[in-house]
Amino acid sequence: MEKTRVFKNGGSLAVRLPKKYSLPVGDVMIDEKDGMLVITPLDRNGWPSDLEAMFPVIGELEQPDRLADSKPVEI
Repeated sequence: MEKTRVFKNGGSLAVRLPKKYSLPVGDVMIDEKDGMLVITPLDRNGWPSDLEAMFPVIGELEQPDRLADSKPVEI
């Protein structure tokens, strides 16, 4: 466990992360579990980057074939 600092950044609070806890630059999800803050990096689609580890069956699902120029169908 390491000591770090919480500080104000504009109207928000920020936490300085030590280098060994570095995250990819981008969006993260923050949650509180049992009084602890959990920060999870999100991928480019806005999903947790470890989603397959959380739900292993996702890796077994077939990806639908989609044409690049396909258009949504109005119903």
